[in-house]
Amino acid sequence: MPVYQAGSVNVTALQAPDLYVIIQPPSVAYINGVATDGLGVVGVGSWGPVNAPMMGIGDSAQAQQMVGPVTFRPHDIATAVAIGDQNSVQNYILVRVTDGTDTAASANLVDTQGSPVTGMTLTGLYTGVVGNGITASIVAGTAASTYKLSIQRAGLTPEVFDNVGMGVSGGTVTPGTAFTSVPSLSISAPQATNGVQATGAISLKVLSGTIAAGGTGYVTGDTITLPNGVILTVTASAGVITALAVTNAGSLTAGAVPTNPVAPSSTSGVGTGATVTLTWGLGTFKVINPGVGYTSATATLTGGAGTGGSIALSVSVWLNLVNAVNNGQTGLRGPSQNCIATLGTSVNAPNLTQTYTLSGGTDGAGGVSDTTLVGADGLTRTGMYALRKSGAQVGNLVDCQTSTTWAAQLAFGLQEGIYFHSANPPGTSVTASAAALASAGVDGYGFACLVGDWCYWQDNVNGVNRMVSPATFSSAKQAATSPEQSILNAPLGGIIATQRSMQNLPYSDPEIALAATSRLEVITNPAPVGAAFAARTGRNASSDSSRNGDNYTRMTNYIAFTIASAYGYVPGKVQTINLRRNTKGSMDAFFSNLQKNNMIGDVNNPTKPGWSVQIDANNNPASQIALGYMVATVKVIYLSIVRYFLVNIEGGQTVTVTPL
Repeated sequence: MPVYQAGSVNVTALQAPDLYVIIQPPSVAYINGVATDGLGVVGVGSWGPVNAPMMGIGDSAQAQQMVGPVTFRPHDIATAVAIGDQNSVQNYILVRVTDGTDTAASANLVDTQGSPVTGMTLTGLYTGVVGNGITASIVAGTAASTYKLSIQRAGLTPEVFDNVGMGVSGGTVTPGTAFTSVPSLSISAPQATNGVQATGAISLKVLSGTIAAGGTGYVTGDTITLPNGVILTVTASAGVITALAVTNAGSLTAGAVPTNPVAPSSTSGVGTGATVTLTWGLGTFKVINPGVGYTSATATLTGGAGTGGSIALSVSVWLNLVNAVNNGQTGLRGPSQNCIATLGTSVNAPNLTQTYTLSGGTDGAGGVSDTTLVGADGLTRTGMYALRKSGAQVGNLVDCQTSTTWAAQLAFGLQEGIYFHSANPPGTSVTASAAALASAGVDGYGFACLVGDWCYWQDNVNGVNRMVSPATFSSAKQAATSPEQSILNAPLGGIIATQRSMQNLPYSDPEIALAATSRLEVITNPAPVGAAFAARTGRNASSDSSRNGDNYTRMTNYIAFTIASAYGYVPGKVQTINLRRNTKGSMDAFFSNLQKNNMIGDVNNPTKPGWSVQIDANNNPASQIALGYMVATVKVIYLSIVRYFLVNIEGGQTVTVTPL
């Protein structure tokens, strides 16, 4: 009685009489909409990866762990997130950029010698000044003959690497001579009862090369390359090699050395015909597993036919400390999230009384420009382009004010379903902002352009009222708003004033009308909602009156990217009635849920479906089917946003009222 998954057996070609059980998937696979609350923020920080999306960040506290504290400077990510919190954002995707001068903090941890020697160097996991506050110390471990390393970053739980024991940390190699193959290597057992055996590996290198045949056409300074990465430099006379010097000793990690004489595989010149006799000795010793529980260790070499070669092993805790920081301790804790470690040269005991503070970290923020925020696309993505496939639905290049960047923001936003908000420079009037948008040639629903009336925000961390781009506030409110809604007339949190309100120059109705007809957004106080700062047009930068509402941008992206994420399984399937029926059924169910939740529909015909999905012979002719096409035609009625509420009042003593 075989059991098959649907599609894994040809049911028209069965041979053996039996009961065949075929498991069918559910006929309709319901789909859920993609998240719409992701706010992509690109700017500068004092910690965190550079040009890589940091996801899963829900509030300012988490953001500051990743990018550092709110800092009084342009393009500051932590500032934008703090403002986002005031506007109910709960999902951030952060991209940190730098001007390339950023550095990571570091500290050398040393031994107890009269002239202390570095045993290991701790370097900040990321660049930035946050690393300058990281401290580290080594003390005696909980278990006997072990050590404990603690790494502390302010505000976070200390990272503790305890019971780190002594192991093999390196070896001094005496090359010997005349090896014909790589010898086998064994290391003595640890002295501690519960110790862990150390392992290592040895390689061979070329000690010298002598001329077997001098060849022709060589000149002094030519190099010849031989197997295993060996490079020799030539001295020649009349085209014949007279001497050879080792430029790169190469490395042989296993097996026998090449049979002498050896012919070059290539040369830097035109010489030919040379052959070389190579002499091999011990090369690099590598610790594979330092082991634990050693007070001393010896290495034994077996085979290889060489003479005089040996390895004097050194034992210390340093390599095990480095590995604990970088790799974690199995079953105990993971790698450090604050530092990376590199091995020093000391083989002596660590200093157990000193506390080390990392220093030298810099942010690389001073030279960041609006062009830096935009970045570059390609195999290595920087700036804005690091948001590709990140799940961001609204974007903000923090404090970006350069109109030449707007076209790139629009194009990328349309590709990725990200609604970018950007503003004109501080103090730019409605008229000048309109001219800048027209001059930039930006016309599309994936971009919102704000008038250059910048906002004042109370920075409680630094004790100052700061001027911040209005796009930081509008983008935050947009991300925190359901896609069928508009931010038109929605109060914006955190604004204490704008440049205009500070001058007691409220916007006139003609100015707001000019902003609307010029495809601009503007923030005013008062607003129809009351004495609050609010967005007054709810428009994107499209000149198409059927697509110029911010709700059009959001709903279109929501529906398009939900379908894109839900139906990737269809290509490769056989186009059957069932496939069409199931695809249409799940789409209908999705749109039905939207209508039930008042996100789509015809307000004048509320009982009728506000959508249609067609996948049948009428929109799938045989000529297209034969070429592999399956077409779904989807139409959706968006609910409109009330921009103009007209109230007709008839009053007077002669008015007759008929109850309705």
